Amino acid sequence: MTSAHSQIGLMSKYLISKTLILVVCICLWGSQAIAYENPLDVVKTGTDQVIKILKEYPQDTNARREKIRAVVEKYFDYDGVSRLALGPQWNKQTAEKQQEFERDFSKLLFGKYIDSIEKYSNQKITYNQKQVTQDHVVVESTVMDQRNPVHIDYALHLKNGKWGVYDVNVEGLSLVVNYRSQFDQMLTSGSFDDVLAMLKHQVAHVCGSKSC
Repeated sequence: MTSAHSQIGLMSKYLISKTLILVVCICLWGSQAIAYENPLDVVKTGTDQVIKILKEYPQDTNARREKIRAVVEKYFDYDGVSRLALGPQWNKQTAEKQQEFERDFSKLLFGKYIDSIEKYSNQKITYNQKQVTQDHVVVESTVMDQRNPVHIDYALHLKNGKWGVYDVNVEGLSLVVNYRSQFDQMLTSGSFDDVLAMLKHQVAHVCGSKSC
């Protein structure tokens, strides 16, 4: 009888200890997930990392651009931006042309991003989060420029468990809406190949021989 009670006691302690370990693991995992999935933190952390790289590598080299690109790709949803910028035309293209468009469009956006972020690398940036829906959030940022504050808003959506930027609005001008208008005009009188050719031309102009 004593032996049975002893075995039950040992089993109870074993189950309790295992349960406590499981609870701790779940809590730790949960806290990491919450921290990672906070949209404001995603934008702020990404921007802070990019600015840090700019200060550590003052010269605009391909090595610096590759480091920045690696950071930006973690929170910028190029696939989502590409789909929205093309609208219904996206589904009309082959997988190969979709990939070509996304590759060149992402290079163009990255090249323009580098030019913009360098101007504000020494300025103070404040952030504010605005919930749109459960899966869509706008992170409002204000760059405290010496002359006038610059308002840059990041639209993020929850995709595959991660928050990703799918549009950037600078002083009221949406990146997606702007390019969507350009692409629609070209496709009205031209072909998708014309759009791809235009993208390659703009990438060459913005990036030149530098990595994008």
